[in-house]
Amino acid sequence: MPRIVVCLVAATLAAACAARAPVRQAEARTPVVDERGAPRESLETFMGEVRATSERARPRTPQVQTVEASDPVLTRALLALAARPSGAGHRAVAAHYRRLGIMDVAHEHLSAAVKLDPKDAAAWDGMARIWRDWGFPHLALPDAYRALHFAPDSPVVHNTVGTVLQALGRHAAARAHYEKAVALDVTAAYALTNLCYGWRLDGQAAKAAEACRRALSLQPNLQAARNNLALAYEAGGNLEAALETLALAGDAGRAEYNAGVIHLARRRYSEALKAFDAARALRPRFQAAEIMASRTRQRLQKEGTP
Repeated sequence: MPRIVVCLVAATLAAACAARAPVRQAEARTPVVDERGAPRESLETFMGEVRATSERARPRTPQVQTVEASDPVLTRALLALAARPSGAGHRAVAAHYRRLGIMDVAHEHLSAAVKLDPKDAAAWDGMARIWRDWGFPHLALPDAYRALHFAPDSPVVHNTVGTVLQALGRHAAARAHYEKAVALDVTAAYALTNLCYGWRLDGQAAKAAEACRRALSLQPNLQAARNNLALAYEAGGNLEAALETLALAGDAGRAEYNAGVIHLARRRYSEALKAFDAARALRPRFQAAEIMASRTRQRLQKEGTP
């Protein structure tokens, strides 16, 4: 496993460095809100491709500082934990490491939290999410069930259990936990978003769209719900509604880019290329659009213009 150097910046915390690194998340991602029939590739396939393209287009800068030195919020959390060790303190530090993508250190702090309190449902839930995001849902499930045992009325925990079960292919069981989360908290837009995606996986486009619309009525800026709603519309054959939904995602350049993704899903390469080129014109430094335009040209040359 590749590792980066993590050094504690305060003398009260440690005097040495330890080699640590974030673990690369699995490419197949659950629709966490905290995420094909031949011959036509589905929009879901292209959405995954777009996520990977966006990641490659993100500018990289060499790390010349440790994360503890460069992130003052994390530094304060570490200092507070050193002054008064507690489960809550370990969870807070773990949350910051997870935000920074350093999952193995986050897991270590969550493990420390459950050593202090074996009934710490939030810590068990956090470890389950990390195993899930690492791509090992079978290892996440025991921790998720431990969290559920100690917090049976937590909508957040039910949502986590649902995402793990969904990653394991147990869609009906996953939906039951999403629905339980919504029953416990009617404002749980994240659970409705995952319920939407779950219905989409089972080919229930109408039910999926209904769940996503409910999520957006509660949280209009929830981008995952908007993307999943577009997936549901596309699955139901309503391309116009899918395009209109994605057009609300942001600025005009982003709207053109999302339209290009939809056209790719329909194998309309000429229209997709026009959309990606329009996105680049509107946002000249839009690297993801440039990459997708290049790949679309390659598809046109390989398969011809539809």
